[in-house]
Amino acid sequence: MRKMRVLVAVIIAGAVVAYASPAYASTVTQLAVSNTGMFGGFNDVSDGWAVGGNGNGMIQRYNGTRFTTVTSPNLLDGSANAWASLNAVDVLSANSAYAVGTATGASGNPAVALRWNGSQWSRLAVPGATGAFTGVKAFSANDVWAVGDDATSQVRRTTMAMHFNGTTWSRSATPSPGTRNNNVTDVDGSSPSDVWAVGYSLNLPYGNRIRNSMILHWNGSQWSQVTSPNNGSTFLYDVVALSATDAWAVGSGSSGGAFVLRWNGTAWNSVAAPALTSLSGVTARSGTDVWVSGADAAGAPAVAHWNGSAWSVTPVTVTGGTGFPGLTAIATSDATTELAVGYQADGTTGQSSSTAFRVVG
Repeated sequence: MRKMRVLVAVIIAGAVVAYASPAYASTVTQLAVSNTGMFGGFNDVSDGWAVGGNGNGMIQRYNGTRFTTVTSPNLLDGSANAWASLNAVDVLSANSAYAVGTATGASGNPAVALRWNGSQWSRLAVPGATGAFTGVKAFSANDVWAVGDDATSQVRRTTMAMHFNGTTWSRSATPSPGTRNNNVTDVDGSSPSDVWAVGYSLNLPYGNRIRNSMILHWNGSQWSQVTSPNNGSTFLYDVVALSATDAWAVGSGSSGGAFVLRWNGTAWNSVAAPALTSLSGVTARSGTDVWVSGADAAGAPAVAHWNGSAWSVTPVTVTGGTGFPGLTAIATSDATTELAVGYQADGTTGQSSSTAFRVVG
């Protein structure tokens, strides 16, 4: 996000990152998904709902056996040469969920937001959102955050955070530390006054390629940037908040592959990472039960589990379909199960299809 999340290549900074063989710990089962057409990879998953892009946005729901398509609003408004994608979803209950994304080239504002009322998805008006939403966090039906970036020019992106009070969306001021680009990839929080947004920034001059980790915090009244470590050129893709003193953010860095940060209530610190080259998603039940999705040294999808003292890694085998597979997100499903989602991308045609997996540790 994402949410239009892009897994970082195995070859980093001109060198192949090598790791010792990981210990396999979990059982991963591929799930059936509905055909999503030419472009249909999943971008995010939450409580059995998965969203992605097939040119007009796509929503599927898990019934305990497979994912099936659920009718969603037309995001293109009949516009020619337009493209839409849903990048993130968050579920409150069986009767309340939110999904966000973007509809480039369509009429109106590019950023889009949808709401599930228990029987159908409907589109919410989001005035003033001229960029893309990449993450969403709902605390209640009248307390929802959507984050992303706002293109202020062809070469400048600024951070964006908008709040939904149950009726209207309003924009809050957010720091944009990068002098060129600022990319927000996800949002999560332990309470309405403890919200985290993560991503990465890029500074001028134009030849610079070094990204910096970026972490923003909402304290109930304002957003501020919080100091975060880097691992060479650093990308953060996902965040999960367990409490005011325990949160996790994951991504990758050019100086060591998979990158994990942990908040202790005072500061973000880099901590042990699994033997993978990049991480795309994180979910947790506690500080001793953390799951991540990512890619191994060969670029193949994998998941890993933290038990409080060590990581165990399990490869994810994709059957059927064509193209190179990747994982984009992972979420807790029940007390013993995670759902991981992603895509299979054809390097020749650029087409992709959705993939989903049940992970039992």
